[in-house]
Amino acid sequence: MATLADVLATQPFKTLYVVASTLVRQHPTWGFGQALALCITRAFITTVSVVRARTPLPLTPEKEGARFEVISHRAAHAGARYPIRLAPADVTADTRVLLHMHGGAYVFGDGRTAASGYLAHSLLQHTPVTHVLCPQYRLSTLPAGPRSNPFLALQDALTAYLFVLHELKVPADSVVLGGDSASGNCAIALLRYIAEYGAELAIPPPGAALLWSPWIDHTDGSTEFARTNPHFACDYVVLASITCVGGGFQTLVLVYVNVGGAEVLYFVVKEWAEMREAEGNEVCLDITEGIYHDLLIVARTIGMEDKAVEMAKSAGAWLADVGNR
Repeated sequence: MATLADVLATQPFKTLYVVASTLVRQHPTWGFGQALALCITRAFITTVSVVRARTPLPLTPEKEGARFEVISHRAAHAGARYPIRLAPADVTADTRVLLHMHGGAYVFGDGRTAASGYLAHSLLQHTPVTHVLCPQYRLSTLPAGPRSNPFLALQDALTAYLFVLHELKVPADSVVLGGDSASGNCAIALLRYIAEYGAELAIPPPGAALLWSPWIDHTDGSTEFARTNPHFACDYVVLASITCVGGGFQTLVLVYVNVGGAEVLYFVVKEWAEMREAEGNEVCLDITEGIYHDLLIVARTIGMEDKAVEMAKSAGAWLADVGNR
């Protein structure tokens, strides 16, 4: 049997790599690159929060060209379409539009290709969705205070939904509402709004909803929830303070929820899904083991594209089944 000295003498760099991987890896199934990517992602998110970086939201096409659509000049509200622009005349019985609200803690991010393109193309490739609209909604501000207004996202989500129904002429049951991270929370809020006021305002519910790592929590807004969480070392989320666990509601919309088995929000997302089912809602909870928060946004960067494909295919199979009912 080879001794440690033999291994060090013949394969010193490989030995150092294995040792470093063992010391750094936050999850036993991750490689060194994936573990390092988590550290970098956490540092990036922390820096964005500390310096209060703001995402510019111009109403000009930029790189998106003809795929860019102004939804509301008054609200500085627009969106990017994938794979091409959809006109009302192009809507058929097979058209299925995903209205996906981007994540970013309500304070950064947009629906353009650089931020949301990978998610949009993954779902186009692996689900029955034929078109995706990713709005760039109005963002809130940091630090949280009287001027902060995360409800701007909900207002713009409703505007975008009505735009798809009335301007693009897509039937409501051919619309899939989507959201990742904080905007998973926004999508839930929109579902609740439609459930409570839709009949009165003649707003029909969408055909289905796809939620990815929805930011659900029942904390007081401190970081203690995340820091004492068993998955804290495996995730880049360090603060979770958006509340929608309590206060249930019933919706006819079928909901698919994906959460990472190693992410901080795993426990509250699982609790939320179980509570909604107990209230009579139909919720499919899909747990992807060994991944952290909002993987469909960062999969290419951190080298977990295989997991992202697995997630998208799972959602696609569920959505196909919903369409056959």
